[in-house]
Amino acid sequence: MYVYLDPRKPGNFNYGEFYFDFEPFYVGKGSKEEYLLHLRIAKNNDRRSYKVNKIRKIQSLGLEPKIIKYKENLTEEEAFDLEKRLIKAIGRFDLGTGTLTNLTDGGEGASGCTPWNKGRTKEKDPGVARQAEKMKVTMLGRTKENDPSKVIAAEKISIALKGRTAATHPYLARMAEKKRGRRLGTKEDTPWIAKMAEKKRGRTKENDPSVARTALKLIVTTAAKRLEVRQKISKALIGRIPWNKGLTKEKDARVASQAITMRKNTNTRKRHTTCIQTPTN
Repeated sequence: MYVYLDPRKPGNFNYGEFYFDFEPFYVGKGSKEEYLLHLRIAKNNDRRSYKVNKIRKIQSLGLEPKIIKYKENLTEEEAFDLEKRLIKAIGRFDLGTGTLTNLTDGGEGASGCTPWNKGRTKEKDPGVARQAEKMKVTMLGRTKENDPSKVIAAEKISIALKGRTAATHPYLARMAEKKRGRRLGTKEDTPWIAKMAEKKRGRTKENDPSVARTALKLIVTTAAKRLEVRQKISKALIGRIPWNKGLTKEKDARVASQAITMRKNTNTRKRHTTCIQTPTN
């Protein structure tokens, strides 16, 4: 159970059994770092509400809302009961009974409810199939860049999965096993691999501009990374005396061997770069 306080309004705020050093403006419940979600929404989304606007107003002054974890390690029933008692004691702004931006009296939650479509699939239930198709059409083209709700959902998932690994969480273990199976699949037992292989068959740099562009992009990216590595190595070796200083190919076998290897690598890169022609649109 957590409470958001307004740092602009210090004082003695007594509400019977509850006491705060700053004016409270939101009461909520959640697990782990879910209490930070409201700050992220205020920062990254265009959502407007009295609560969000209040947080933005506080932040515009160079401050941050004070967040106190009022009580931890509660059962769900205890958390619902405490939330309702806090909201009732402090009062809601929209009802004119207090300062809270909460729009309900608390105690809500879907925990313990059985979903109507539990155990049903698109193949067995027309209702589930219709809903899935409607959801597919609705979500088409929606991204985190153009849909704030996607950002909120991503934040909730991130908070829920923080600290979990495949070793400690069954869902992540199943997903890891599923991905492992896809990576180890073959054209014979994995349809999508066979489909991709068929799609790529016969495509070369000479007859497909997209393949040529991809190859050229790979060469450029690799060259840039190689240059970056060389610069880092050069910077790290400043002031050091090279092991081969004063040695020549004629006097030292190691220098001769290294010169031959470098010449081969250079020739290979030149040949590879030559065979890639810049694609034309």
